[in-house]
Amino acid sequence: MAYKTFTSKQDVVAVDIQTMADMSMEDYKEYIRTGLVTIDHHDVLRSEPAGYPLAVTKAQFNTLLTYLKEIGPKVGA
Repeated sequence: MAYKTFTSKQDVVAVDIQTMADMSMEDYKEYIRTGLVTIDHHDVLRSEPAGYPLAVTKAQFNTLLTYLKEIGPKVGA
């Protein structure tokens, strides 16, 4: 299936690996809520740094959640 895509020309502000590794769990929870993903005024789950949509329906959100759980064991200690 071909997807309609776009290229964003905005600067993406993100946290680097070492900074994230040094975050307390409280800081990480805050980063998730305010810096990583947000729900916009159209109820679309978006990547906050890049602004692109991650899920626009509950089914897509549930599929994303299932995938994250699937790959969870592969994430570092």
